[in-house]
Amino acid sequence: MEDIRPPPERNAVKKHFVLIFTLILILTVRSAQAGDEACKPKEAALRTKVVEYMRAAATVEWTPQEDIPYYDPDSRFVFKKGETYYGLPYTQGMRNTSLAIFETQIETRDGVRCYVGPTDRLTYLGSDCSASISNAWRQADPDFPALLTRRMIPDRPKETVPVGDYVLNFYDSTPDILKENGFDVMKKAYACLKPADAVLLHVNYDGHVMLVLKNDPDNERLFIADQTGLANDQPKSRDGHSTWRLDQEYSYQQLFDAGYIPIALRVIDDATHEMELFNGQNLDGWTVNILNRDEDVKNVFSVHDGMIHVSGEEYGGIMTTGDYSNYRLTVEFKWGEKTWGNHENTARDSGVLIHSFGSMKDFGGVWARSVEANLLEGGIGDFWIVGGPDDNVAGTCDVVEVNGIRIFDPINGKPVRITKNSDGCFGWRGRSPNYKNIKGFRGPCDADRPNAWNEMVVYAVGNVMEVYVNGKFVNRVYDLNQTHGKIQLQSEGAEIFFRRVTLRPWTKPLN
Repeated sequence: MEDIRPPPERNAVKKHFVLIFTLILILTVRSAQAGDEACKPKEAALRTKVVEYMRAAATVEWTPQEDIPYYDPDSRFVFKKGETYYGLPYTQGMRNTSLAIFETQIETRDGVRCYVGPTDRLTYLGSDCSASISNAWRQADPDFPALLTRRMIPDRPKETVPVGDYVLNFYDSTPDILKENGFDVMKKAYACLKPADAVLLHVNYDGHVMLVLKNDPDNERLFIADQTGLANDQPKSRDGHSTWRLDQEYSYQQLFDAGYIPIALRVIDDATHEMELFNGQNLDGWTVNILNRDEDVKNVFSVHDGMIHVSGEEYGGIMTTGDYSNYRLTVEFKWGEKTWGNHENTARDSGVLIHSFGSMKDFGGVWARSVEANLLEGGIGDFWIVGGPDDNVAGTCDVVEVNGIRIFDPINGKPVRITKNSDGCFGWRGRSPNYKNIKGFRGPCDADRPNAWNEMVVYAVGNVMEVYVNGKFVNRVYDLNQTHGKIQLQSEGAEIFFRRVTLRPWTKPLN
């Protein structure tokens, strides 16, 4: 078994050079049977892209046209002129080189794939362990940044998540995480790993990360791909001609003893767990209701081009046939231009109604009783109670009152309870105290993009609900009477489009 400790970090001077030359170069419920079971189509496609990239980056052939000294001046190793190497060379100089960029520096001469790029020890193109994983994950999430190992610990970036049920507790040292959780917990977590997930080690500002290619939970074995430094001043693979390892095998015990935690790319993790409530083709799984009508004769709700189109011409709603609790709901929406009737010149309005119960005609003849996360120009993320005083729909929010508007303030707010719709709303934390109900209203802190797609995320866990708009935490209500139910989307006088409605089970407590 080969050493799985990381290569040594550079000193501060080397880090300074890395920053300079990187800037020069720069011109988005897991099974324990993780390794072999079938994935959902979207998840499988993302995992395949990541693994295929990693294999391609590890096996690309190249031959230097002149000697290239290894990036570390303390090493005597040289990539020798005329010899063939495999995989992007290891460097912490131009470490963020992707396979695509590296390929631009390859020319075929007399049947030999020759590397013709920079050859100085600080400028030759390549990558290191974390850059290789970042580039691989970028195949599934194009916005994934070039993270160092420390920033890949899941309680730091929004882009990675832990695999399994282990406690993080904001440690910088992954061995400390393992020590707190113990091998039994971590063994179960390792068993949950799937291809394109990773295992991560970080301690004393040094680290290493390896991509999972295959998992064998029955035998507690993991097979990885990684980019490594040198061992005894030589590359570790292909008889000293590759700084990559493919299909390297480790036991769960070895990973635990070495200090590795299991992590995943959030985009893939979401694809693993999310349910698509809207299938992109029709309204299967939804019930339609239009005020004072038995049928949607004006096609207030229609589906085209992979979107739910809500005309807004008549009041109405669609509601899931399924009943849900403890989840994260993601809704992507965009305003249309059309407004109707007495809403023709008012702020465009719709809403996502959570924990809905009863008939869709129970409230105003058009919506089921529920808790609304509002979609309103200037008020996206406001909470409303959709119900009357006897409907057992109530919630509490910590608010301050400004110009007669209750605004969520998690630091200075005082708890206020609302039990009926006529009590008004809990305004989101950045709501303008000078709000005007006019079409196109914009407050100074509004988190939405008025002419583009927006994302609302609602966490509904136990008797707590939190709302995020384009990644910004905007509101929180707690002590809810209703903790499960169906989900509704509103038509309320304004045209709006929905292109994504997904639900992921979520049992972690909300802070």
